[in-house]
Amino acid sequence: MEIRKTFNTTKKEIKSKKFNIFIGISLGNKWFTKENLREYLNWALKNTKDKVLFLIVDKIHAINYKIRNKYNSIRALKIALKNGKKVKKIILELVSELPKEKQNKIKILRWEEYEKYDKFYKKYAKIIYNEFETNSKFKKQILNLMKKMIRDREFSEEDYQNFSKYLLEEFIILYSGINYKFNSYKFYIYPQDILINQFIEKLQQGKVFKELNKKLPKEKVALAIIN
Repeated sequence: MEIRKTFNTTKKEIKSKKFNIFIGISLGNKWFTKENLREYLNWALKNTKDKVLFLIVDKIHAINYKIRNKYNSIRALKIALKNGKKVKKIILELVSELPKEKQNKIKILRWEEYEKYDKFYKKYAKIIYNEFETNSKFKKQILNLMKKMIRDREFSEEDYQNFSKYLLEEFIILYSGINYKFNSYKFYIYPQDILINQFIEKLQQGKVFKELNKKLPKEKVALAIIN
C-alpha cells in the first residue's frame, strides 16, 4: 500500500502519527475485499496515533438500492443493513487475527451508531441539508458532482437529487471527521480519488462557499488516497 495523494495534510504529518485513523467502507465499492481490508487495517495500525475506527456506511446505502434497483424503502433498508452486517463480520474476522493489544485499538461502527453518538453529525447535518435547500449555487454544485461521479448510466433529475442525500449524509465526515467516545478521528484513507475530495478541500480552506465554511467545525479532516 502506497500513499498516492494527500488532502489537507502531508506525508510528513502522516508518518509522524499525528492522527487517529478511520476507514469508511462504502457498500458499493468493490475494492473493499477482505484482503484489501486486511492491508488497510495493518497500514492504519502502523500509522495511527492511537486508535483505528471502521465506519460501515450501510444504512444510507439504502438510497442506492431504492434508485438503482427500484426497491421500496423497507426492502432497501433491510438489504443495506444485512450487507452491513456481513461487512462487520469480515472485519471482526480480521481483528481476531491480531494480538490482543492491537485488537484493543480497533473500533467498528455501523451507520446507525455513528448517527447516534457523533456530536458533529447531530449538529451539522442539519446545516448541510439547509444549505442544500436554500442555497441554489451549493445545490447546483452538489448535483453536478453527483452527475460527474455517477456515470455508469443515465438517471433522472429526481434520481440525482435523491443520490445527493447520500453525499449530504456523509458530508460532515468528509469535512471534519468522526468523534466517537472521547476520541477524534481526523484522518481517513480511501482507495480512489473522487471529485468530492477536491471540493471538500476547497471548502475547508474557505476558497468556495465562505459563508458555509464559517458555519462548519473548525476541526478539519485529512485524507490520503492509498492503494
